[in-house]
Amino acid sequence: MSKGDWQRKSQVPMSQVDNNWETIFGKKDKDMQVRTKLTEDFGACGCGRSPTGKCIGWHGLTESEFQSKLAEYKLNESTDS
Repeated sequence: MSKGDWQRKSQVPMSQVDNNWETIFGKKDKDMQVRTKLTEDFGACGCGRSPTGKCIGWHGLTESEFQSKLAEYKLNESTDS
């Protein structure tokens, strides 16, 4: 018998090993829900100025520039419909 041929007795009970395994690797549905939520939120407007809900770069505008862009956007939307 050479060094390393036998396995050491585990100091952690097998039930705890199983629970830890499930905690780390067993919750794929929850991970998928998180990924889906992150994908949906990607590009969302954080400043609340975008009329589409997705960021279109209006967060850096002054209030008067924002009002002008918003009026222009609403005009374009009404002519497109």
